[in-house]
Amino acid sequence: MLEKNLKSFQHMFEYAVFKFLVAVAAPLSYKTVYNLGKKLGEILYRFGGKRKRIIFTNLEIAFENTLSYKEKKNVARNSFIHLVVSILQCLWLKIDPENRSNELFTEEPEGLDVIRQCLERKKGVFILTAHYGNWEAMGIRHGYLDVPPLHSIARKLDNPYLEKEIFLFRSASGNKVFYKDISPLKLVRVLKNNGCVAILLDQNTAKGGVFVDFLGKKAATARSIALLSLASDAAIVPMFCVATGEGRYKIRYGPEIIFKPSGNKEKDILDLTQICADFI
Repeated sequence: MLEKNLKSFQHMFEYAVFKFLVAVAAPLSYKTVYNLGKKLGEILYRFGGKRKRIIFTNLEIAFENTLSYKEKKNVARNSFIHLVVSILQCLWLKIDPENRSNELFTEEPEGLDVIRQCLERKKGVFILTAHYGNWEAMGIRHGYLDVPPLHSIARKLDNPYLEKEIFLFRSASGNKVFYKDISPLKLVRVLKNNGCVAILLDQNTAKGGVFVDFLGKKAATARSIALLSLASDAAIVPMFCVATGEGRYKIRYGPEIIFKPSGNKEKDILDLTQICADFI
């Protein structure tokens, strides 16, 4: 009972902090949010502790001696800054997502015609993306474009209060959210209705994945996008959030991932997953 009460208190405290930060960010300009995020990111980098060590370990694994220590340090520092800026931008977006996403995405999306051409086949589209740029803000902006909304797959948060807020945020522009325990049949239904299913493929898969090369190392990667694309003939189109400077971004779609199956199901799943990982 005590443990349950402590957990409940923790959830309420986290929720109160979240609401406070939204209230603080609400009246700020996009520029102020960006500058504040940069300063806070610098501070967190200096006192990063365990998180900083994890970043440096990953940089060593991925780049080994191809980057100097100074270059790795710069990447780590910018990683902290970008993360804090992205979080503050999402809090800021929550108040008026349509107009404020216009302020963050000032350039026209690149490659939107690729999505439209693929949709003309009436087979649906898999959106291949990753934790790159401000991917949450990118999803919001996509929902306001003249294409079908995203059906994204996410992990449900442990905190039910925050989960509700995040769900409302992610669906604010018409997008749908599925959870990781979803039946594949629901994804197939979206594709049959010529919809868009978004999958962030740059995460380690605890079970059911395939091992492919990622940054020079074998990584357990979800096979769902390859499996369902091969089964349904749905197109696979990358979608990435590219920073244009000063806390602003541009959405880049395409090019379509082209793959010719060999007829060997397991080999095709592995090869197509590898192509997707290579693109990321």
